[in-house]
Amino acid sequence: MGLACNQIRLLTLTARKADCEYGISINSMKKMALTRESSNLSQEYYSRLQSKDISYYANGQYNQINYNYLMGYGSNYTAIINGSQPLKSENSMILTDYKGQVVLSDSYAKAITDVLGTSIMDGKGRGGTFSTDKIAEILAALCPGLEAEKFQSVIDNSEFGSSSYDAHGENTMTGEETGTEVTVDNTDTVESKYQQLVDFYYPIFAAAATNGWTTEYNQDMAANDDYVSDAIVSGSFQLETVDESGNYDEGTSLTYFVTAGLVTENTSSDAREEVTAWYNAEKERISEKENYLDMEMNDLSTELEAINTEIQSIQSLIDDAISSVFDWGSS
Repeated sequence: MGLACNQIRLLTLTARKADCEYGISINSMKKMALTRESSNLSQEYYSRLQSKDISYYANGQYNQINYNYLMGYGSNYTAIINGSQPLKSENSMILTDYKGQVVLSDSYAKAITDVLGTSIMDGKGRGGTFSTDKIAEILAALCPGLEAEKFQSVIDNSEFGSSSYDAHGENTMTGEETGTEVTVDNTDTVESKYQQLVDFYYPIFAAAATNGWTTEYNQDMAANDDYVSDAIVSGSFQLETVDESGNYDEGTSLTYFVTAGLVTENTSSDAREEVTAWYNAEKERISEKENYLDMEMNDLSTELEAINTEIQSIQSLIDDAISSVFDWGSS
């Protein structure tokens, strides 16, 4: 009876020993996985610390780059004329995607399709090339109340033509009408306004005419204020310098525009603090998991050591029992 009981105890302890060894093995693999996770975390932390945003300097501070700064405010052309909104200092610098197509807002695309027809744009929001001779008409479609002929005269640097308006005289002392009418020549003012608009818009539409254009990013840009900056850093968007014929100058990498002082590449201290806080929290989470696994492995190792000692003791009793049976039979 003692031999049978010891044999049952041996089998039970052997099974538990296998469970402990299996548990230690599983926890060792979990610790290896945590080591890999910790390594990946460090790499991501370093990567995030190196990530930058593209900014411009205005009103005494750095502002993250956006579409309006680079490409204007669509049909709100008064922002260009009166300087009510911050705009780039170099008109020939424009925004394209990685395919070299000009990134156009919906209002710019509408001005093109109003003149050239909707067939110029495909179902994905990309448009083909067109003649630069159409740019004056496109600008007139974009800027309500302004004339294509006057845009064309500025583009061609030809005779602009006179411009005037009738003004009624008023007594500045009494505020009463004097009854006189004066024709005021405002040709220089009007021509200057057209010139400002051509200087800003012409490189954009000349590049679109020569290289094609796209509107497929507009929803993403509207939903994410960081989209343009992130896309420039990643290379999905490019900054290009356009010549008079609408072609891109060579060698205009992001470094070129940073060196030229047209944009700034920097890392926000607030962003670095936020990334560091995230890293420390993730590192603490991994450390807690490792501590728990270490405790569990220590418990299993202690139990395994006790089981091995017990197995040796029982095995010794079984061996003694078997030996006594053979000794009894031989006496």
